[in-house]
This record gives sequence, structure tokens and C-alpha cells, in this order.
Amino acid sequence: MPLYVDDEIIRARFTNMEVVYGLRFIKAVASAGAVTPALAQKLIRCYLRPLASTEGRAVFDREKKASWDSIYFLYGALGFCAEHDKKLQQVAFAVKLVHSHTKQPPRDLEFAPIEVNIFIQHCGYLHLSVEDIRYPQDHRHIDPLRFCELCWRQPLPGRKLCGYHAPSDPMLSGSDTRKAAARYKEGVRQKELLENVINRILTREVIRFHDSLFQDQMLFPEHDVASWLAERRPAVWRKLGHAQHTLTDENAVQMILSILHDPEGLSYQATSLYRIVNAHIQAHPALIWPMLLRAEGWHQSRELIEKNLGGKRPGAGRSRQEKK
Repeated sequence: MPLYVDDEIIRARFTNMEVVYGLRFIKAVASAGAVTPALAQKLIRCYLRPLASTEGRAVFDREKKASWDSIYFLYGALGFCAEHDKKLQQVAFAVKLVHSHTKQPPRDLEFAPIEVNIFIQHCGYLHLSVEDIRYPQDHRHIDPLRFCELCWRQPLPGRKLCGYHAPSDPMLSGSDTRKAAARYKEGVRQKELLENVINRILTREVIRFHDSLFQDQMLFPEHDVASWLAERRPAVWRKLGHAQHTLTDENAVQMILSILHDPEGLSYQATSLYRIVNAHIQAHPALIWPMLLRAEGWHQSRELIEKNLGGKRPGAGRSRQEKK
């Protein structure tokens, strides 16, 4: 399991020659045998850590026990502190390359939820290149198609959960940690239903697209957004509330993000992350589709849970005869 990437690709992707040489050294050592997470972490620390700034090296030194997940999160943490450091951005992307290309097909695919894979596949049908617009130009470490495991929001840097669902990271400063823990537990209980609802929506929409001989407007539209939302994402449409009356094709993405992906109350790092993601999605509205799908799945599953609480469950409660 060596590093599956050609030297030509390394030279094309990286302009900093120190990073190029570091990756080539890693590739040479990795070719000798199987690349375990421990070996990958050792090679990254040996050949890439010395290239990082003082702030970047501090991120390396916070590394957890070696695993593919910890290496992926190292990439995210490095990238987040590299906003104005071009060299550190390239070091971060080199870490991601080691993470992804020590496996065929690339390990990145394991992190992509089904709705992201279907979105990319669907864009392929329509000859839309997602990779050309996926990452913000000056923030290649940020992926707008990454989501909290329990909802639709962007996960916190180096985490799998967002600020709303992270039990040790209350979304609002000064918030009761017990409320944060309750939100996390509630999200975990809802996760299976969330995934089932998302799969049901996806199945229906994919079948509809194929039955229409590839003519159905499955992706987020440029025109008549309100009608598309009301039909395709009814739970999100209801969540918009009074904003429905002022929503237009021109302001739709901004209004949806202001409700679904508002950074207010988050930590400084998370706020910066959300604003970058929101600005990028506004520049490339097609990218909002997976977020909208996850939000729809979450709100539909929440409605199902609330419908079946207590006496609202079918058959709940005692009959009049039993009460005698």
C-alpha cells in the first residue's frame, strides 16, 4: 500500500518545492511496504512538520493516537490556521494527500456521505464539474460538502460534530453544558431515523430523475426556487416561516443559509469557518443541494419523532373501558 500518486501530479498540485521534495521522500519510503496509520503519521511528522510555521508545528504537536481519522483531522486543523499562510496551506494539502492516496480508491470516499456521492454523480450526468467549484480558492482545506454526523451543519475544525451537537463545545458562550450534552444525546437517538429519511428522499428523487429520461430538475434550480423548495424540501420550506414571503430567486440561497447555517454564537474559529462556507455556497449555489437534503432529512425525522411522542403515538394511552 504505497503512496498512489504520480510525481507529475505532485509537481502540478504543489508550487512550494520543499513540500514537493517532502512528498517525494514520503513516497520513496512508503513504497517499501504497507503504510499503516502509525507509519503515515511518522512520515508526515518527519518530512512535513519541519516545513510548517511555528503555529503549524503546534498543531502537529497536538496530534492524537495514530489513526486515519486523526490524520484527516490534522489536515483540517492545519488548513484552518493557514488562512494567510500559503506554505502551510500546501503542507496541509500534502497531509490530506498522504491520508487519501495510501489507498485505492482514495480514502476520501469513506468520509463522503451517500448524498454527497450521489450529488457528485448526478453533476457528472449533467457535465457539471463539482471539483472545479467545490473548495474556496483561498481556503482549499475547507470542504463545503462536509457535514456534522448528526445534522446538516459544517463540523467544527478537527471534529465530526458541529457546534450545536458537540457535547463538550456548547454552541453559545456561557451555555449550560448539560443542554449541550442533551442536544448530543438527542442527535444520536435521531441519527438512524435521519439516515433512513435521507435515503428515502434520495431513492425517490433518483428514480424520478431516471423516469424523466434525465430531464427532471433534481438539483437546486436557478429559477422558481420557492416552488422547488415547497415541493422538494417541504420541511425546510416550513422552517423558513415568514421569510417565504420575501424569498426570491436572487436572495434564496442567502436567506436559506441565514436560517440553516447561521454562525452567530459560535466560537471565533467556527464563526470564520461558517462565513467562508456560506460565502462560497452563495457564489456557487449548486453546492447547497447536499446541505438542503440533510436539513430536510433532519427536520422530517424530527417531525416524525414529535408526532409519535407520548399520547400522539398510535394506540397510546388507555381505552375508556380499561379506565373503568
